[in-house]
Amino acid sequence: MQPLLSDLLELLRYELEKYYELLKILYAERSLLVERKVKELEVLIKEEETTIQKIQRIEITRDELLTELSTELEIGDQPLNAATLTELADEPLKSEYRHLFARVERIKREFEFINDTNKQLLQSEQEYVSFLVDEVVKIDEPGDTYQDDGHVRIPQGKGMFDHRI
Repeated sequence: MQPLLSDLLELLRYELEKYYELLKILYAERSLLVERKVKELEVLIKEEETTIQKIQRIEITRDELLTELSTELEIGDQPLNAATLTELADEPLKSEYRHLFARVERIKREFEFINDTNKQLLQSEQEYVSFLVDEVVKIDEPGDTYQDDGHVRIPQGKGMFDHRI
């Protein structure tokens, strides 16, 4: 069982490295969002997708190792979580698992932070673009406008493309 736990630890370390790479990409994306560098952002998004695909392949291997470990321990469908894995490991693996899972918690919090920040930046950018589009296509026109039911309503503006030039 200890060799499997050792293999799993190495795989989890490798997976964590990939998550750090992904985090680095997300921070770079944030900078590009602030600077409005769309072309560079596209390149980073492709790099992000590639890293995510690598992580997905690692997760498949991790699941296979966990299944093998579950079979050896004869625990059936019971999940093997961080606490269980740490408990099963002998020293020095036990302390290495503790250290690894502490790093996982830190990077999880960092992902939550950067994802929230990037989400806010994207929403802000979307609002800005919507504002600009509204300013470009709205022209105030004097006169009455009719609603679908035939009632007169005060005009709110006419699209630039509806305007006779």
